[in-house]
Parts: sequence; structure tokens; C-alpha cells
Amino acid sequence: MAMMCGGTGAVKPADNEIKEICAQVKGAVEDHAKKSYSVFEPHSYKTQVVAGTNYFVKVKVDDDSHVHLRVHKSLPHAGSALSLHSMQHDKTEACPIEHF
Repeated sequence: MAMMCGGTGAVKPADNEIKEICAQVKGAVEDHAKKSYSVFEPHSYKTQVVAGTNYFVKVKVDDDSHVHLRVHKSLPHAGSALSLHSMQHDKTEACPIEHF
């Protein structure tokens, strides 16, 4: 499936890059959710190329519970900084990853 200009790409299984991105934003995720997660396992993701890259990531946070994260990575000239843009709670493994 080709990426539509400005749209998100196809869903991919979480790889080492996504696991590292999630590890770097876990503290921000826990601050946002006002809770700590003993389970925090990236499952799958989509990307969107903007002025940098948006990562839409499904993360397992409990036996049956997932959250969706929107993480922005700035362009290299801006330091390739990662920031948690937003998150969605109360997701399941079956919930599709969508733009938000």
C-alpha cells in the first residue's frame, strides 16, 4: 500500500526503532496518564511524514489493555527531538491505529 501524501502509511509490527522511541517517551506517557505502567510493550505502528515524522503507536500496557500514542520526531536540523503529542486510552489489541 503506497503512502498518500500527508496520510499515514500501512500498519507495521513494532521494530527496534519503535521500541526505542517508546522507551524514550514512556515517562511523558506516564505523566500524561497520571499512572505508571509495569507493562509497556509496543505492538504496531503507522507513520506520517510531516515537518518530521509522526508515529502512531499501539502499546500494550496490561493483559487486555492498550494505549495509542502519537509521537512526533522533529527533523535532523531541529535535533530529531521526540515529543509525545497525544494519546488515546482504553484501546484493545483489535482497535485499528488511526490518525488522531
